[in-house]
Amino acid sequence: MIYADSGLVTKWYVPEVDSPEALALRDRFSPPAILTRLHRLELNNAWSLKQFRGELQAGAIDLATQDLVADIRAGLWHCPAEPLDEIYTRAEELALAHSATLGTRSMDILHVAAAELLRCSHFLTGDRRQARLAEAMGLNLVWYETP
Repeated sequence: MIYADSGLVTKWYVPEVDSPEALALRDRFSPPAILTRLHRLELNNAWSLKQFRGELQAGAIDLATQDLVADIRAGLWHCPAEPLDEIYTRAEELALAHSATLGTRSMDILHVAAAELLRCSHFLTGDRRQARLAEAMGLNLVWYETP
């Protein structure tokens, strides 16, 4: 199963200039993809921030949320029981080992730790720091160039 960063997943549910390319990348992989509670937090927050900045109306967020829930019910997403203690412990290890040289942020590290512990087949991201960490951890990186 694939693990996509939240920025990429947002492009699948909220119209952005490069959403068609992001959807084409998603379609290269068979469902289901991994969806964690971390994803859900980041998606809800990112979409709400878009509303705050005037980039999205509340109706668009409601539609995106409904589409996400429908996709979960349809089996396009796998929402595993997450070993949160293990994810945080691994993230702490990764931060100590790599943040000083890679400049990774906490959320990036948490996603990589989760993908690693959930044994994802591929890690999709358009974030350079997160990509460098994923590569350092030996994850099969799929790079997505954002405009």
